[in-house]
Amino acid sequence: MDRSDKFFLFFLAVALVAGLFLAVGRASIEQANRTVEIAIDAGDARHMAAAAGVALPEFLLRLRGVGASALAVREMTVGELADSGRLFVVSTAGHTNIVSRDPELGRVLAAALTARLPHAAIEVAGPPPILSVDLDMDQLADVPVLLHPDNMRAARGAGMRIVARLRNFPAVSPLAIDAAAAEANAVGARLVVFDKQEVLGYDELLDETAAAFRRHDLLYGFVEMAGQMGDGGLARRLAPRLIRVHSIGESDMVTMTPAVAVPRYLRAVRERNIRTCYVRLPLRAQRDPVDGSIRYVSRLADSLVAQGFHIGPPAPFTAPEGWPPTWLRAIAALGLPAALLLLVRRFAPMPVLPSLALFVGTGALGLLTALLRPALVVPVGGLAAASILPSLGVIWMLQAARNGGRRAGAAEVLGCALGTLVVASAASTIGALLIVGLYSRVGHIAGVGGFVGVKLSYLVPLLLIFAAVVAEVPGRTEPLARWWQRSRLRAGDFFTQRVTVLQALIILGALAALAFALMRSGNQPPLTPSGMELKVRSILESLLVVRPRTKEFLVGHPALMLAVALALRGRQRWLPILALAAGLGQVSLLNTFCHFHTPLHVSLLRTGHGLWIGAALGVVAILVWRALFDRARRHLAR
Repeated sequence: MDRSDKFFLFFLAVALVAGLFLAVGRASIEQANRTVEIAIDAGDARHMAAAAGVALPEFLLRLRGVGASALAVREMTVGELADSGRLFVVSTAGHTNIVSRDPELGRVLAAALTARLPHAAIEVAGPPPILSVDLDMDQLADVPVLLHPDNMRAARGAGMRIVARLRNFPAVSPLAIDAAAAEANAVGARLVVFDKQEVLGYDELLDETAAAFRRHDLLYGFVEMAGQMGDGGLARRLAPRLIRVHSIGESDMVTMTPAVAVPRYLRAVRERNIRTCYVRLPLRAQRDPVDGSIRYVSRLADSLVAQGFHIGPPAPFTAPEGWPPTWLRAIAALGLPAALLLLVRRFAPMPVLPSLALFVGTGALGLLTALLRPALVVPVGGLAAASILPSLGVIWMLQAARNGGRRAGAAEVLGCALGTLVVASAASTIGALLIVGLYSRVGHIAGVGGFVGVKLSYLVPLLLIFAAVVAEVPGRTEPLARWWQRSRLRAGDFFTQRVTVLQALIILGALAALAFALMRSGNQPPLTPSGMELKVRSILESLLVVRPRTKEFLVGHPALMLAVALALRGRQRWLPILALAAGLGQVSLLNTFCHFHTPLHVSLLRTGHGLWIGAALGVVAILVWRALFDRARRHLAR
C-alpha cells in the first residue's frame, strides 16, 4: 500500500462512521415497529362457516380468540347485489330500474350510485325504493356500491377490525374515489387492500386516490409481489401511509398445508417488514374444516409472538423529525470519491498530485449534482458504492497474495486465504453501509423506491476484477511505461493461449453460471428457484433461522480463498475464472443490504452465516486442491 493511500483510507473511514450512525438509526426505526395484523378473508370465512354449518359470527369469535385481529371485507357490486336477491332489476335499452325491498339498502344504493356515477341521471321513487338509472345493466353490473353488509355486522360482533377491499371500475371518477374512501372511513376501516388486479384510480387518477386516502386518514395495504396495476405509483405517493402486506393466493392454498404456509408468513414478517398477514383459509376437503382453520390461525399467531412480534393494528414505519440528517448522508457520500481513487490506484500507477486532483474533482462533481439534480445523488451514489467497494476488496487482496511470494506453506496459505476473505468482505460491507446511509429514508424501509441498477451493480465489479487479474496489474507504484507494457503483454498472453476442450467447457459453464446468477438477481427475478433449491432453503432456515445466500457460501467465498491459494503459488491459468466467482460472492454480500425492506439485523445475520460456512468450505477446497494438484507440482519441481 502506497503511503498516500492512507489519505483516502482516512476519508473512507470517516464515511464509514457516518454510515454506521445511519445504520443504527435505521435499525432503531425497524425495531420500534413490531405489531402485525392477521386479517382473515371474509369470503373464505363465510364459505368455511357455511360448509361446517356454523354461524359466521360464532366462527369469527373463535378465530378472534386465537389471534385473528381483522376481517377483510370486499365491496359488493350492483350485479352481485342483484345475483344475491337483494335487488330486483329490470333493464331495457339504455335504461335500468332497480327495486329494493329493504328501504335502508335502497337509500344507501341511491347515495352510492350518485357518488360513483356523478354524470348519470338517477331518480328515486317509491316505496318500495325504485332507482331509475339511464344506463344499461351491463354498465352498472361492475360498479361497486357498498362493503358487504353481513360481513361487516359479523366482524363488529366478533370485535374484529375491518380491512376494506376497495376495487377499481370502468369510468371511475374523483368523486367516486372520494366516496369509496369516505365509506371505508365511515365503517371504521383504517387499512385498505385493493381487490382484483388494479388499485383504485388506475391509471390516471392515482393522485386523486392518494389525496382521498390522506383526507380520510386511510392506510394503503401494499401487497408484495401481487403485481396490481398502479401499485408502485400509489406506493410512492402514499409512502408515509404504506403497510406491507403478504398473502398466499387462493390457488396456492388448494395444495399448500399450514405447515408450509405458516413459515412462509413468518419469513415475510421477519425478513421483509410485512406488517399485515392477509390469510386465505384452506378451502379444501377436511374432516373438520373449522377446527383446521382455527389451528392454522392459532399456529400463525403463536409463531409471530414467539419471534417477538405483537398482534394488533399495523402502523407505518415512522422516524424522528429531521431523519435522516442531510449532513450525515453527505459525509457518507464523501467516501465514494476516496474509494474510487483507491480502486483506480490498484489498476494504474497514479502520482499523489493527480490523485488528489481527481479526488477533489470527483467530490466537486458530486456536489454539483446534489445542487442541480438532487434526485440523482442517491441512485448514482448507491450504484457507485456497489460497483467500487466489492471490486476494491477482491482486487487488492489478490494483488497482495500474488506479490507475497510462492513458498507459502499450508498453514500460511490457509491463514492468508481466511484473512483475505475477512478483509474483502469488510470492504464490501463498507460499501453496503454507505448504501444503507444513502438509502436511509423511511420509505425505503417500507419497500418504496428500491435500489437502482441491480444488474449493473453485478456486472461492473466482475468486469473490473476480471480485467485486473488478466492484466496482472500489481497495485503498486511503478513507471507508467513498464505498467502499460506488462499489462498489455499479460492480457495478450491470456487471450491468445491455447484452450483445451475441457477448459472450453469449464469456461462456458462458468459464463452460463454467471448469466444465471445475473438473471436471478433483484427483488423479483425472472427465474424462480427450483423445487430442490426451495427444499434446501427450508432446511437451512430451520437450522439457522436466516439462510445465507447460495452465491456467497457455496460459490463466492470458497472461490476467493482458493484464488488466494493459487495466487500465492503463482498458478495463473484458472485464476481469472476463480476471481470472477469470488467477485460474485462479494457482490452478492453487498446486494444483501440493498433489499431495504429487509431488516438490517437480518441482513447482518445472513451475511455472517454465509461467511463462516463459506470459510469452512474454502478450507476444504484448499486442502483438496493441495492434496490433488499442488503436491504433484511440488514433486515435479524437485
